[in-house]
Amino acid sequence: MKRILKNFDVLLKYALIAILLLSFLTYIFVFIINWEAYYFGVKLNGTPAGLYLFLKAIGAGSLAFLLIKYRRYTLAVAALAVLYFGYTFVDSAVTIQTLTDNLYSPYLLKLFIISLVFLIIHTLVAILCKGDDNPTMIESTIDSIFAKIGTKKRMVTIY
Repeated sequence: MKRILKNFDVLLKYALIAILLLSFLTYIFVFIINWEAYYFGVKLNGTPAGLYLFLKAIGAGSLAFLLIKYRRYTLAVAALAVLYFGYTFVDSAVTIQTLTDNLYSPYLLKLFIISLVFLIIHTLVAILCKGDDNPTMIESTIDSIFAKIGTKKRMVTIY
């Protein structure tokens, strides 16, 4: 049971990293193309919108970087990701309710739920598997892939 929970934890972690990176790319794309954004139903144009989009992109990118680089702080970063997606969901829900007859964005709700489920699962794994530091099959596979990529990069830079 612990192995299944750990594998699910790893899958959710990499799913959250992918979602954060996609959010980063989305906000950077909007930042580059068109400086317009909504902040709790208020339309922002120009510099305030650009700054807001840039901060949202940097927030998502920073969380993805922290999840990849600092494994020992995964629980804290997962909590920050829940806050980030919770804020994004509430901000969009207020904007959607102000501008349309809908209540919220189902897409942003799913992102919030994924980050919340990861936080819960990772907390359970941290409690139940406290002394078990053996990597799971998924972790071993991903680490070997990253090691091969890193080795190829080093070989290219040497020559």
